[in-house]
Amino acid sequence: MTQTLENKVAVVIGGSGGIGAAAAMALAAEGASVVVTWRSDAAAGDAVVAGLPGAGHLSRQTTVEE
Repeated sequence: MTQTLENKVAVVIGGSGGIGAAAAMALAAEGASVVVTWRSDAAAGDAVVAGLPGAGHLSRQTTVEE
């Protein structure tokens, strides 16, 4: 597979599970550094990041405020 997203950063909102985790995996497989965001499950976000290919990925909490 060609690394089409090398030297790019992708932010996946809600990336700690389901479709978001799958999107994070696909982006990382294409060479992107991925920031996985989560609202309340740090362990899930960290687990997704640990399973991503490549290096430079991050897991960060985000909140939604009114």
